[in-house]
Amino acid sequence: MPGKPTDSASEWQSLSEMLQQRASAFPHRAAFVYEDETRQSEQWTYGELDVRSRQIAAWLTDHCNVGDRALLVYPPGLEFAAAFFGCIYAGVLPVPATYPKPRRPMPRVDAIANDCQPTVVLTHSSVLSGLCLEEQSPAICAADWQATDEIVDPQLADFCPIARQAEDLAFLQYTSGSTSEPRGVMVSHGNLLHNLAAICEGFAIETQADQVPKGVFWLPAYHDMGLIGGILTPIYVGGTSYLLAPTTFLRTPRRWLELLSETRASISGAPNFGYELAVQKTTPAERSELHLQDWRLAFCGAEPIHPDTLQEFADAFAVAGFRSSAFYPCYGLAEVTLLATGGLGPAEPRIVAVDRQQLSSHQATCIESSDPRAVPLVSCGSARNGNTVAIVNPQSVVECREGQVGEIWVRGGSVAQGYWNQEQLNRELFHSSLNGDRSCEFLRTGDLGFYLGGELFVTGRLKDVIIIRGRNHYPHDLERTAQAAHEAVDLGAAFSVEAEREEQLVVVHQIRREHRKADMDEVLRSIRTSIVDEHELDPQAIVLIRPVSLPITSSGKVQRSRAREQYLANELPVVAQWSRPLENRQAETDQNGQALLAPGFLESSLSADPAQLTAEVEKWLISWLTERADLAQGAMQPETPFAELGIDSLTAVEISQEMDQLLGLQLPPMVIWSYPSAAGLSAYLAEQLQTVAASRAQINGILNAEQSTAIERPAN
Repeated sequence: MPGKPTDSASEWQSLSEMLQQRASAFPHRAAFVYEDETRQSEQWTYGELDVRSRQIAAWLTDHCNVGDRALLVYPPGLEFAAAFFGCIYAGVLPVPATYPKPRRPMPRVDAIANDCQPTVVLTHSSVLSGLCLEEQSPAICAADWQATDEIVDPQLADFCPIARQAEDLAFLQYTSGSTSEPRGVMVSHGNLLHNLAAICEGFAIETQADQVPKGVFWLPAYHDMGLIGGILTPIYVGGTSYLLAPTTFLRTPRRWLELLSETRASISGAPNFGYELAVQKTTPAERSELHLQDWRLAFCGAEPIHPDTLQEFADAFAVAGFRSSAFYPCYGLAEVTLLATGGLGPAEPRIVAVDRQQLSSHQATCIESSDPRAVPLVSCGSARNGNTVAIVNPQSVVECREGQVGEIWVRGGSVAQGYWNQEQLNRELFHSSLNGDRSCEFLRTGDLGFYLGGELFVTGRLKDVIIIRGRNHYPHDLERTAQAAHEAVDLGAAFSVEAEREEQLVVVHQIRREHRKADMDEVLRSIRTSIVDEHELDPQAIVLIRPVSLPITSSGKVQRSRAREQYLANELPVVAQWSRPLENRQAETDQNGQALLAPGFLESSLSADPAQLTAEVEKWLISWLTERADLAQGAMQPETPFAELGIDSLTAVEISQEMDQLLGLQLPPMVIWSYPSAAGLSAYLAEQLQTVAASRAQINGILNAEQSTAIERPAN
């Protein structure tokens, strides 16, 4: 059966048993092949990995107790895998941490060490030579640092691994900290084995003696997708994993695909940005030289998945034999070990278009993809291996109906044991009851989504949702709009700030290196126009910053909260910015309006030449709107789209009402959207003025005739 191992995987109680069995069954099979930045390769068999792990475990038992924590601080390479399993064999909890930059402070490693208080820090000798330990936190300085590549005593290979049970903790996976300080997710052996089975089921991997599954991975080992997807899953299925340094991919994305082509590997994947970068940084000629026919499953997760990215990648690499049916969009998080939902094998991505306005009201209403209100979303499949995923109203804690947006809740064998040293938070998040049923506990993910046709669609983060004027806006949706507005715009962050006792939108985006000399005024104008046009929301500020300066997590996620802090503290490396003047509508005057409504104006409009009247209305309208919308003189021209000037939906309604009063007309509340420039609106207003003038003249004629008749009629 696809997705089910044909050996004793279902009987394993721990990762220790998993590796020992694989080393016994396939001692000479390549477990990992690592390629460094110079394209030099290093290979370890299952037997060699087992020996290296035993040697490190033997050293650990002399320096640690079972349950102690060992911080893993490694550069890319195979030594991390040996250290991880060395900890597993010794009953010590491995804690993967970010690889530090030489002679720099390590704030993230500091935060992790302060939280988990490691007894030892395992690393590579190349790291020790470049560290300034005296500059680090007391928790890091107090730990015993050991370069595991220097543990080479052959006698240590006889170490007998310590037995562990499914309920015992296997390791601590610290979250990326995109919304808060990193938290250590406590993952048990049972959680890992359950999730590895879920991945095997979802990926539809068949483990047969005569076939060796092969995969190519470049995500860092301290990232849950890099560790579980690129290191543990291949061992679970007895496959071979080809590993690239993350910097190799970032500098030369083509190498990822070349390695897939050379090895004819069947499984690989990346977050959304990886597929984007591969398209941007390869040429048609380079793609035509690749052979991707054997790439059976291309997973995509860890951040919002954009349909356009999948389509662009499929189109770009079709010449190399890549098929869009290989895509495997999925949803996961460290608190569910890794995979939460996905399909049953790869398939053409299911994409639905939902109404943006309805989505802001927590309702997913399907519309045509060509509709300007359409937001395309990619299905992330359904729960795997017996897990349960529910959509819950976060306020009422009642399960949502299909199509209703709510918080994603998960329960099952893959859900981790909670956060390290966070008892109160664990009670709130890992032990939530649904519909008042205390016997059925769920994990609250903090993510938002909805079900449609039994499949999960993820819409954003509960904490990241921007609420302005009672409407919900998803930051990644706004960021995507801004990024698509101009070719110079790169990665960004959208968030809200308070101004004039209201929440206002701020967007911050990097400028691409190759467009640093672009017309920044044009870039700013394009972003503002696109956001107003697509979201009916005018930003308070748009900030363009230097390339590679946006705060992101170790796994590449945007730190919106940190970007907001830097914006408020004026700490962003600004290249150019624009901000909307704070409005003072109380001080507005009717001077321009009164000039237009001078005595006799309405009557004179009846006999006025239509073109002349339109010109007069246009002149007044431009002058009045320039003052009303706080625009610079000359900013509004007859053909300038109102959206380009930041006139969003609320402002449009207010302006329509004010023109109603000034002109004495019954205007539709969104007349500005129907006539989106001064030229078009002026022609419409002139026509309405003449119609009203004619009606009034007719009414006055009737009234005058009746009045004359009454005067001439003799009294009784």
